Amino acid sequence: MFLSDWMKAVSTLPSSSPVRRQPLVDQVLGHLQEQIAAGTYPVGSKLPPENELMAQLAVGRSTVREAMRVLAHMGLVDVRPGDGTYVRTPSAENESLGQRLQRARIFEVYEVRRSLELECVRLAALRRDENDLTLLRQTLQDRRALLLTGGRPFIEADLAFHVGIADATKNSVLADLYRAFINVHQESWLKASEVPGLNEQGQALHEQIADAIAAQDADRAERILKHMLDSSTARFQEVLQHENDL
Repeated sequence: MFLSDWMKAVSTLPSSSPVRRQPLVDQVLGHLQEQIAAGTYPVGSKLPPENELMAQLAVGRSTVREAMRVLAHMGLVDVRPGDGTYVRTPSAENESLGQRLQRARIFEVYEVRRSLELECVRLAALRRDENDLTLLRQTLQDRRALLLTGGRPFIEADLAFHVGIADATKNSVLADLYRAFINVHQESWLKASEVPGLNEQGQALHEQIADAIAAQDADRAERILKHMLDSSTARFQEVLQHENDL
């Protein structure tokens, strides 16, 4: 939805609506921050010229300039008069989590993700409800159906299972952190899933984890997940080593 469309939709709300209208500058600022964090505009790259951004976002010149001023103040861009605006390497205090993860070594990300998963599965077993169990069973069916085909659809089904566990913790901060970690380096998860026999072995363990969560047996759920993660780590390292050797 373009910014102008969003504003039209908001303008139809009754004046008593509790929804707070977001200033256009904040919308443009948020959009550009997301694009930079996602790597659409990597460090060192030049942002589109002012007129192009105005057309893309359907906003005026003053809105674009104010957003650029804020981005420059945040240390995210370098405005070079007569040349253009370039994405800078952000300082540690201004760097988003997504940007920090993008430049992290993949095994560093994997180690932290592992810690998050162990905490998630324990809390999920203690706090899950029937809706959570229904979702976990459905994602397991999807995962099982895609075992033979593999590829990105399989990875998406696998990650949906783990996201379901994170949501079952009823801790939105923990769930958001987990989502941030799985959104990084998905290509490497895809390559790791291509290791022969790994997916089939993992399916049985995933189902055992779901059973433990359903039984609210936090210790058993954590123990099974730890075993699964430990058994896959060596193979995951082999994949990463192979990538580094290429």
